[in-house]
This record gives sequence, structure tokens and C-alpha cells, in this order.
Amino acid sequence: MALRRVPQQLRKRYLSDQEAAAHMSASEGAAVTSRMHHPDEAEETEEGGGDPSLLDPAASAPAATAFMHHKQQKLDIVRRNTKAGRNFVDRMRCTAVGGHGGNGCVSFFRDSFVPNGPPNGGDGGGGGGVWLVVDENETSLSCVKQMLRAQPGANGRGKAMHGQKGNDLVVKVPKGTMVREHLVAPDSQNQNQNQNQSRNTDFQTQEAAEQRSDDSSDFLYSLDRQITQSRESALQSRESMFVHYPRWEERNNVEGVRIPAEYMQAKHEIENAAPLSVDLLHHGQRVLVARGGAGGPGNPHFISADTRHPHYALHGLGGQRRTLELELKTIADVGLVGMPNAGKSTFLRAVSNAHPKVAPYPFTTLNPYIGTVTFVDSFQMTVADIPGLIPGAHRNVGLGHAFLRHVERSRLLAFIVDVSRQAPWLHLRLLRAELELYQPGLTARPTLVIANKADRPESRQNFERWSQMPGAPLLVPVSAKNRKNILKATHAIRQILESTQQEQEQPGVVPHSV
Repeated sequence: MALRRVPQQLRKRYLSDQEAAAHMSASEGAAVTSRMHHPDEAEETEEGGGDPSLLDPAASAPAATAFMHHKQQKLDIVRRNTKAGRNFVDRMRCTAVGGHGGNGCVSFFRDSFVPNGPPNGGDGGGGGGVWLVVDENETSLSCVKQMLRAQPGANGRGKAMHGQKGNDLVVKVPKGTMVREHLVAPDSQNQNQNQNQSRNTDFQTQEAAEQRSDDSSDFLYSLDRQITQSRESALQSRESMFVHYPRWEERNNVEGVRIPAEYMQAKHEIENAAPLSVDLLHHGQRVLVARGGAGGPGNPHFISADTRHPHYALHGLGGQRRTLELELKTIADVGLVGMPNAGKSTFLRAVSNAHPKVAPYPFTTLNPYIGTVTFVDSFQMTVADIPGLIPGAHRNVGLGHAFLRHVERSRLLAFIVDVSRQAPWLHLRLLRAELELYQPGLTARPTLVIANKADRPESRQNFERWSQMPGAPLLVPVSAKNRKNILKATHAIRQILESTQQEQEQPGVVPHSV
């Protein structure tokens, strides 16, 4: 069957846009275009037998090309909006589970003339681990799933064939991610219940001991019974570690079997691992957050002078399980701090390659954007546009801590102040107070004040009055919307960054603010 005879719905379903454009006939494209622009005329043409001009491929080819180009533009817009609409995640909790180790195999060599050959069971493969790797192309924690589970190891097989090791799970995280292990504290109610039960048990034990004070043999019998029960429970847990040959569960005596030291060491490392706490700051940095379980040894590991044909092996160890708290703190050279609708996003669009959303209403920016400023001499610096700050942000008002968290690691704070508003110097005082209340000493790092919207008529009077105030900071007037005086602002930021780096290299020198 020719491809052009397939219904249009099936072609849309099974063919991509490029394939449809390649196989779509010129008459079909022109007909679709005519239906889009003139639906009434298209119906009349179909009923009347068709327009002769639509049958000419040379005349209808431009129309088909224009239609497919218009359709491709709509698809690109949908993809762009879908990608931009993803939620920005800078704090989350996930569970990392290492792969379970494979079980050891219980097998024996058999041949025509060797009915009772030596054991040849293979070892189980180790489970895969869970790794977090820093990728500078990632900007959010939305790429991390809530359950991170590595691949388990394969079981050992006969003929001394060891199981395959499970593949590691590698998860990419953005630069500046803090990884902390969440330690689950016991419930207070459960603690109280356990304390009450222990008190009742102690009281009953004392009462029973007093009643049996005349007959000490009964008391010794109960004590011996408790010791026996504890030994039996330990033996049962030990027996659960072994894999038995079919129908040999009752015949195998594993009480005195020596377990390999590597197996016990791997078990000890998983059960007694220290709490995890690490900061991922550099591209390519990686950390193991969940260790995979060790594979179980096969039955050849248990050959001894007394046991020449062991009919047991060991189970693989379970992988390490951790509950992690991931927190993203944006790393940038410059952090833009300002009130809502002060022009921070417009300034970032004017100086860098970033394109954050810009609109004439507050809280347009809901998550940080990072742009790169490149100078003529190839010097680069990163600038972070952070959501607007309102009074009470240190008490988690508005975006609160979700905003202030991303300011902590900026080397320089650039205050964007709308100089066209009434008393703009009070806005700067408010911004400094909120940062200092959130983290004492945060405003001690290098700062720069950028007076935005200086092209408005009311801005000149405010700027002159602010500049003449005693103790006024150095102001850089700009118009981010019209891209005026932008180079002066970027060069001032670069000078502060370079001077700060030189001062930090010299011991005993404290960076200054502008």
C-alpha cells in the first residue's frame, strides 16, 4: 500500500513531523492549508470535485512548506513552554538503597568417573552502589527521584561461575548541593511505652523473685531459660545467613562454621556506617551515598579438615539504606538582591546570556536564574537573579528562606534599588537588615549598590539627594531596560571581585565593601 493512501490520523500517530513533511503529497498539503484559512470554501471544493489548481504540484508546494513550517513552530513553542514550566526544586528528601548482593551457590563437580567431586559453587555478585555526581548543566533537584535503588548482584552458579556485579546508579545533581543523612529519631510515645513496659517487667520480675526467695532453684531455672532463649535467637539469625543444599536444611550444622572475614567486614561497614554529610561544590565531584551489599561466598569457602563436602553457602548482604536530605544553595560570583519589581531580571538579561521572565508586576521570578557575563578579554563571572525580598523574609515571610538560602554562597552582593521610588535609601537599609537578621555577618562581604531605573524623571532628584547624604554608598546609576550605563556596572563588579580575590590570597586582610 502506498504511504499517501494511509489515513491522515494514522500518519500523524506513527510518523514524526519531518517524516510527514517528506512523504506528504503536495495536494494534501495544499488541501489542509485551504481548510485552515477557508474552511467553507474547502468544503465546497471537496463537494464540487476539487479545484484544478490544487492538482498542480508546482503551485501547491510552497503552501505545503509554509504549513509544515507553521506546525513546527507551534511544536517548538509547546516544547519550550513545557521545559520552562517544570518545577524548580531546591530542597527535597529521598531514599537511597544499595543493590542486594547475590547468593552464593552450593554445587559439586560431577563427571562420568567422578560421582562425588569437590564443591565448585560460585560466589554471588556484589550489589551496585548509589552515587551522586555534580553536573554543572543541572540547575535544579527535580532530576532526582525520591527512591534511588541500585541494581542487585546476580547469584553464583555451578562450575565456579561467579555472579555478575550489579550496576551502580549514578544520579546527577547541580553544583552547590548539600547532602545530609536524615536520622529518624524514635517516637516519644514509643519511648514512653517502652519505658513503662520495662518498669512493669522489672516490677514483675522483682515480685516473682521475692515470691521465689524460698525456692532459689525456680529462680535459677527461669534465668537459665532466658539465656537459652537468647542463644536460640542468635542461632536462628545465624542460620538465616546460610543457603542450604536441597533437603539438607536439617542435616547441616552451621553453629560452629567459620564465616569469611571479608563477608563479616562488609556487613560491619554497612551496619556501622557514620552519618553522611558532604557539600558538592565542584563539577565532576562524586560521593557514594549507599553502598551495595557484598555477594555471598559459595560452598568452596567452607572446606575444612572435618567437612570436605559442605552443603551450604551464604546469602548476599542487603544493600545500605539511607534517607537523604538534599539542599541546593546556588553558587555564583554575584547575587542580585532587591525588592520585588526592582529590575533584577531586566538587569540580568542586559548583562548576561540568561533570559528570565520579565513582567511589570512583583514576584515575577520564583526561582533563581544564573547568567554568565563574558568580557572582551575572555574574563567570565556568574550572576544569580534571586527572587525579590520583602520585609520579614528572615522569618520566612513571602519566599523567605527559599530565597535567602541562595545568597549565602555569593562572593559579592549587588543591591538593585529602584531609585525612582520614594526614599530608595530606606529600601537599601531594609535589605541590609533582613540579610543580617537571617545570618549575622552576611552583609560584611563585598557589596555594590546599583541604582536602577535612573532614566525616569523622578529618579534624578532622588539620586542627587541620596549621593549627598553622609555615609552614602557608591551608587552606579543604570537603566537596565534601555541598557544604559551597563558596562560601568559590570566593570565595577569585576574590579571588586578581582580585588577581593587578591585580598583573600594575602593573609590577615579582610575584604571591604563599597
